[in-house]
Amino acid sequence: MSEENRGNNFLGGLILGSVIGAGLYYFLTSTEEGKRIKTRIKEKSEEALDSLDDLIAEIENKGEDFKQKAKQIQAQLEEKAASIQGQATSEAKEQLAHINQLRERGREAVNFFTRNGKPLS
Repeated sequence: MSEENRGNNFLGGLILGSVIGAGLYYFLTSTEEGKRIKTRIKEKSEEALDSLDDLIAEIENKGEDFKQKAKQIQAQLEEKAASIQGQATSEAKEQLAHINQLRERGREAVNFFTRNGKPLS
């Protein structure tokens, strides 16, 4: 499409939109049917806004509930993590003590099979 044709389409759309808007404004402000429609539209929009306010309040309440539950779950998980950490620490200490015992027994065995730092064989 050429630039000139696009400009004409835009100008035509602008004029058409202006005419439709002016006609709709005239209809809603000057005729009885238009005034009734305008009143109904206003009432419906107020109802919709009230419903939206209620919905927003409900969502905020549910958000607070969710936040509280999330905090509870977080606290429970932290307790479990601390418990598991404690268990892992004690298990690691036990295993380290066992390794030290094995190391000492290995040293005793080496000492048993050597004399003056030389193997017995």
